[in-house]
Amino acid sequence: MFNLMPKDPGFYENIEQLAQLVAEAVDQLVQLLEQQQLGDGDGARIARERHRAHVLTRELLLRLDQAFITPFDREDIMQLGNDLYGVMECIANASERLCLYPMQKNHPNLRNQCTTLHAIARQVNKVVGMLRNTGGLTSIRTHLDEIGRLEEQSRVERTRFLSELYQGSPDPLDVMKKKELHDLMVEAIRACDRVGRTIERVLLKNG
Repeated sequence: MFNLMPKDPGFYENIEQLAQLVAEAVDQLVQLLEQQQLGDGDGARIARERHRAHVLTRELLLRLDQAFITPFDREDIMQLGNDLYGVMECIANASERLCLYPMQKNHPNLRNQCTTLHAIARQVNKVVGMLRNTGGLTSIRTHLDEIGRLEEQSRVERTRFLSELYQGSPDPLDVMKKKELHDLMVEAIRACDRVGRTIERVLLKNG
């Protein structure tokens, strides 16, 4: 059960900071996608946030190694940390590709998928922020359901994207660039969904 024994609050702080970094990085990715021209330095802030997320993840693992009592199961804490860092990795890689790959024009569905990523990252940030003081699964059910809905929406958008991407006689290199960006966004969305599922499991175990 929650709060029956003294437990290191630093675990919550680490996870909350990771979720906040992810949300901020997605904000930056949205802005990058809207810029007409990009240079090598435009993704620098996201690169710094990825480094900070790497440090936080290492701190979380070190805290796990040293802690006698944890707020919930160690494997779930590790899963949350790794999945949040996985989201950051995808976002940082996507921003790097945007800066490196000049494209004829952005496919409209790249923006749609980025909008979905932005929405799901905000939901994850909310749920993670509620974890330490949650009243149980019922109290965050709406947010978890929204995370699941957004992940399903991204699957629909991906099917539409792929069906449109190869229409006509597109430039093969342009197709490869757009598909790689789309793949990274989808991977980030799925990692966000895994965070939601892990939190659901934690609350079911400890409710």
